[in-house]
Amino acid sequence: MFRLCVLLLLLTACKANEPAKSVLSGVVIKVLDGDSLIIRDAANQEHALRLAFIDAPEHSQAFGSESRRSLDRWAYQKTVEAAVMDTDKYQRSVVLLRVGGKDINAEQVKAGFAWHYQHFAKGKQSTEQFALYQAAEGEARAARRGLWQEATPMPPWDYRRAHPR
Repeated sequence: MFRLCVLLLLLTACKANEPAKSVLSGVVIKVLDGDSLIIRDAANQEHALRLAFIDAPEHSQAFGSESRRSLDRWAYQKTVEAAVMDTDKYQRSVVLLRVGGKDINAEQVKAGFAWHYQHFAKGKQSTEQFALYQAAEGEARAARRGLWQEATPMPPWDYRRAHPR
């Protein structure tokens, strides 16, 4: 039993620090919302991307438009690097997005326009990166930036449950 526990612990630690499956690069041609966009690569192929480890307000939710505009300012018509971590149920690449070396996913959280999506980040984000995103969210909350201006902002996962499509 002890060996099994140690093996599971080691496998979990390896997965948490698992490198990206691939890296896409291209120019952002459309920002859909605060955590998804479309890029066009050098071969003129379009890729739908979802930002990993964060969840932004929905369009119809408070701060949904502001979140989209924030990502637009960071990425629209800019060359980006997207480290692919996974593929979601909509066949979008789930990515860690960088513009000029800056982690845009973390910047959305730091600006107060997305939550650190801990439910999906646990076991997939390195310990250091998890702590960085937690600190970014804490900083945004303390400074009452973006969605944290509201007394009790509703997380998007709760909003989606309350407002099914």
